[in-house]
Amino acid sequence: MAAEKKVKAAMTKLEMVEHLAKEVGVTKVQAKAALEAFIAMCCKEVKAGRPFRVSGLGTFSLAKTKARKGVNPKTGEPLKIAARKRMAFKAGAHVKDMLNPKK
Repeated sequence: MAAEKKVKAAMTKLEMVEHLAKEVGVTKVQAKAALEAFIAMCCKEVKAGRPFRVSGLGTFSLAKTKARKGVNPKTGEPLKIAARKRMAFKAGAHVKDMLNPKK
């Protein structure tokens, strides 16, 4: 039987704040304020329909999904799934190269 890889838990907001504070040399309060401001700015721009580009990371943008038909998994009844807006992310070239290095 093949050894199973353990998936590491996602980094929490608290861990991000602690990491930012340590890396930048600011207090956790300042790091939290900066992170929350960044998140708010990103959400505001995407909600307004403008792409939010982060150099070296990628682009957050507004994506629309069409209304579609679905099935209730418990009962098997057909149902309508409404159209929605969601945030999409497209990784930049730097991130793609980091994740898939050329051999």
